[in-house]
Amino acid sequence: MLRNLSKNAKITISILFAFMGLCLIGYTHFETMKVKVFDNKNRNLVEQVVEFDEDAGQELSLVEDPEDTPVVSGNGRYDYIGYLKVPEINLDKGFTSLENPYNYVNYNVQLIKGSDMPNVKNGNLILAGHNGTSSVGYFNKLHNLNLGATAQIEYNNKTYTYKLVNIYNVVKDGTVEITRDPNVKTLTLITCTYQSKTEQTVFIFELINEG
Repeated sequence: MLRNLSKNAKITISILFAFMGLCLIGYTHFETMKVKVFDNKNRNLVEQVVEFDEDAGQELSLVEDPEDTPVVSGNGRYDYIGYLKVPEINLDKGFTSLENPYNYVNYNVQLIKGSDMPNVKNGNLILAGHNGTSSVGYFNKLHNLNLGATAQIEYNNKTYTYKLVNIYNVVKDGTVEITRDPNVKTLTLITCTYQSKTEQTVFIFELINEG
């Protein structure tokens, strides 16, 4: 009887170890597949490099007007084509066209070359601004935002609402690499990293509503 019980116990243990082995193999396979899916998703992200040197204009006076003052319109002397609003930090500032001489961080929120307007399918609107406490430090509170915060762009009598989905830093070297989902309309905000002189922070927002 004891001999039979011992034999049965050995069989039970063997089955148990075999089951555990199968579970381990299955888990390893699942983890491998998950990593592959994650890698594939990352490979599908757009890596766009734009030129932006926030420090290049520091030699200019912040009150010096460029030549060829733009035509004054209903938006004032800057002739804004749209507005950026981030309610959580009380940011409400216009931006001009690329060709406007006031399209520069020393005067406004700057529209970056390579941007798409919000009405472009799966496009990316890229805006940059100064950090800090100067009169043109329009992005001085961006570092207070957490994932999930919202921003709005008013353009062509429509309001586009975006949600913050990613924040990352890049080295300040005159260019900024932008990584985003190419299948979603995106708003990208760029500014100097809070309390850093060598990095810039990129805020990636994705469209959640337009109307």
